[in-house]
Parts: sequence; structure tokens; C-alpha cells
Amino acid sequence: MLLLATLLCARVDAEETRGSAGAKPIQSSFTVAAAAPLGPTSSPPGTPALSSSSSPAGSMSSVEETRFAGTFIYIGGQSERSVVKTAVDRATEGMFGKVIAREELMKRSEPRPSYTIRFEEDGKVSVETPGFPSETAPVDGTEVVVRNKFGDVITQSQEFVDGALVQTGKNDDGSGSTEFRLGSDGNTLQVTRVSRSPRLPRPVVFSLTYFRKPAPR
Repeated sequence: MLLLATLLCARVDAEETRGSAGAKPIQSSFTVAAAAPLGPTSSPPGTPALSSSSSPAGSMSSVEETRFAGTFIYIGGQSERSVVKTAVDRATEGMFGKVIAREELMKRSEPRPSYTIRFEEDGKVSVETPGFPSETAPVDGTEVVVRNKFGDVITQSQEFVDGALVQTGKNDDGSGSTEFRLGSDGNTLQVTRVSRSPRLPRPVVFSLTYFRKPAPR
């Protein structure tokens, strides 16, 4: 989530020199916890455990299930990919090690080809993308500990807020969110991803457009 991507953690660990010959290298370390963290892992001491309980009755309506369930394909094309790059460039402008930071953030901010939203019988919601671990959590805001595609351990939760499915993720280095909001046609899905970190001068914020894949006949 989030989720995903998120939703999504970006980490830069690189050494850069001071610019003068023979100068001692400076270590630059930077992490952003984005939303939509992916896949379960064992819980470190002192962190929330993966939840196996169902969501409380009434936390998720059949209307929400009907509206959001399905597979949505990315239709934003190159124009929205350019928006992502602009958002990353703006968020990193003026920071130390911004070239490496931008490379890592772009890798993790790449628009996913699709999202499949699935409502499970135990009251959880799964958000799936080919090539990514499934993002599964209760829809009542209960926190679970997950590990994303890039190996980062994140505390994740998800719930419906003002008619949108919202995934949030956080760790010691930052936080983020992924909002899934359906358009009035019931088929267009707007995915807004936000990543924040104390090491970023500004948050990374961008939106991507998806459209519902017709059900097989």
C-alpha cells in the first residue's frame, strides 16, 4: 500500500566527495517511507504484530466492495510519468546528494502497470500488482508490520476515508500514503501517492490515473 505503491520506500546510501582533491568522503544517507508497503514479515521487538483478526462488523459495506473490487490498468501514459519526475525533482531540490536521491525515488515512484483490489472473507482488503508482494491488511485502520519489494520494514494500515481507500505507511525515517479514489463513472481510479521524510526538503506528491479492466465474459 500504497500502496502501496505507495507507498514505497526510497533509500540512498552513497558517498560523495567534498569537491577538492584528496578530501575525505562524506557519507549521505536518506530514507523515505512511502505508502503501500508490500508483503508480510516477522515483527521486530516493540512493533505491532501482523494481525490475523477480522475487521469489526460494519467497517466495510457491500457498496464499497462492489465499487472498488476489480483490476485497474494504468492509462496515464508518458504525461503522468513526467509529472512524477517533476514531483521528485521538486522534493529533492537543494538537498545534499540529490542526484542519487532522485535516482532512488524515481525507481520507487514508477507507476505500477495495474492494481487489483480484492475484498477477503475475513474482512481484510488486498491490493495486488504483478511483481510486487500482495498488500493485505484489515480495513479498520489496524496496523500491521510488512516488508516492501525493496526490503524496507514498514508499519502499515488502511481504511476508507471520505469514500476513498487510503493506505498509510511509516517507519523511523519517514511516512507516506496512497489514496485510491473512484471517479463518478465508477471506473476511473485516481491514485495519489505522498512520501515524506525529515531528509527531504519537501514531500513527493503526485497522482496517477487508472481505468477498470472489464470483467472476463
